[in-house]
Amino acid sequence: MYMESKINSNIFRAYDIRGIYPTNLNEEVAYRIAKAFGDLYSQAQKIVVARDPRLSSPSLAKAVRKALVEIGKEVIDINIAPDSLFYFSIFHYQLDGGIMVSGSHNPKEHNGLTLHVKKPGEETSEDVIGKDLEKLKELVLKNKGTKTSFQKGKITALNPSQDYLDYVTGRTNFKRPLKIVIDSSNGATGFLPEKIFQKLGCQTKTLYGDFDGTFPHHLPDPYEEENLEDAKKEVLKRKADIGFVYDCDGDRIGVLDNRGHVVSGDSCLLMLARQVLQNKKGPVVHDMRVSKAFLDEMKKQGVETYFSVSHHNAVINKIIETGAVFGGEITLHFLFPLDYYLCDDAIFASLKLAEIASKQKDLAEYVDNLPRYYASPEVFIDTTDEAKFKIIKNLQDYLRENNYDFIDIDGARINFPNGWALARAANTTPYIKCRFEGDTKEDLIEIEKKALEIFEKVGIPVTEKIHQELSL
Repeated sequence: MYMESKINSNIFRAYDIRGIYPTNLNEEVAYRIAKAFGDLYSQAQKIVVARDPRLSSPSLAKAVRKALVEIGKEVIDINIAPDSLFYFSIFHYQLDGGIMVSGSHNPKEHNGLTLHVKKPGEETSEDVIGKDLEKLKELVLKNKGTKTSFQKGKITALNPSQDYLDYVTGRTNFKRPLKIVIDSSNGATGFLPEKIFQKLGCQTKTLYGDFDGTFPHHLPDPYEEENLEDAKKEVLKRKADIGFVYDCDGDRIGVLDNRGHVVSGDSCLLMLARQVLQNKKGPVVHDMRVSKAFLDEMKKQGVETYFSVSHHNAVINKIIETGAVFGGEITLHFLFPLDYYLCDDAIFASLKLAEIASKQKDLAEYVDNLPRYYASPEVFIDTTDEAKFKIIKNLQDYLRENNYDFIDIDGARINFPNGWALARAANTTPYIKCRFEGDTKEDLIEIEKKALEIFEKVGIPVTEKIHQELSL
């Protein structure tokens, strides 16, 4: 039995559980969370457990399995596996839920738990988020998890890789075989993407496909361009058609064109939306950071668009609510309700992007011709988990009182005649995230200056470093 100790409630985020190992997320915490999960969802009997290659993940996953077996559950253990296999196993084999142990794209000392379950009376399953995660948090903090069952559970090993490979390749059609560079970032995707692309007739080269939780080459975060450098060089060296860089748990993807240029999240979102809309017109869901260029094109096509809170679970819920045919975020998360299970899967997204590349003589030229405005990088402003939401509320209140035109679905996206500015609280880290866009370079600078003045008035800690990052 694990020693009982006080648990830091800040590890419970809006959409998952994240902490630093072993400071505030350790084996005892994982054990208590798994027991509380079993208590909250007593009807869920067959539970998938997966993990990433982080050094802390084996022992955390062991604690999760121990807790579930003690309360009579059947654990379907798929060992090291990306989100692709985790969610596929739950949906494809019609299991009751799952617990994924992963710190995603965060540094190696971080880890986390994602919980997924089919609720009583519902046909589909979903991540445990929002109010449901709050209920679980209360159980964990009160240490009220289910007591040991008289009927012990069991552990069943499963490798879903072949079924997954067959499933996704059956939903992919390349116009021509491609040369592809893959960087798995020493994360959970490993050599799985290589096997899939090879089955589709492509030539592949995989960098860092071995599992290594120390991430010796670069952080497993493809949203940061510095982590794409090795893949860039390999794309140019091999004269590849496209390159893909996956994050640690395989729900986020970075993309390189045939000239080694990074394809932005805005461009990927537009390319994929175009592809889906060619087959079926319907609503599209996007996050708060989406470019006005994307919205302009959707309007021209007569497509309804919906803003969503910036997290793939929120995008999924909005897709269900609106009957959307596609959804995504510029942070490289994409969802395909017409073609695949409604879950976040970077490998499947890379197949869809490769389909687009296979239809182009020169992917880089296609990307370069996409409409775009002048946008800033996403800026991270240091704050605390306790303060960030209060500060954003102050911002929203100020904007209402002063009759600004803004969208408050997630933070505040302030609309200006020549662009927009966004500030929102990060879901998993102690930051306020900001982004700005203008019709011209001069518009962008003007909007950044105006927005930062407003941000400072409401208590967002804008420093000289932020001005430097924006070249102001």
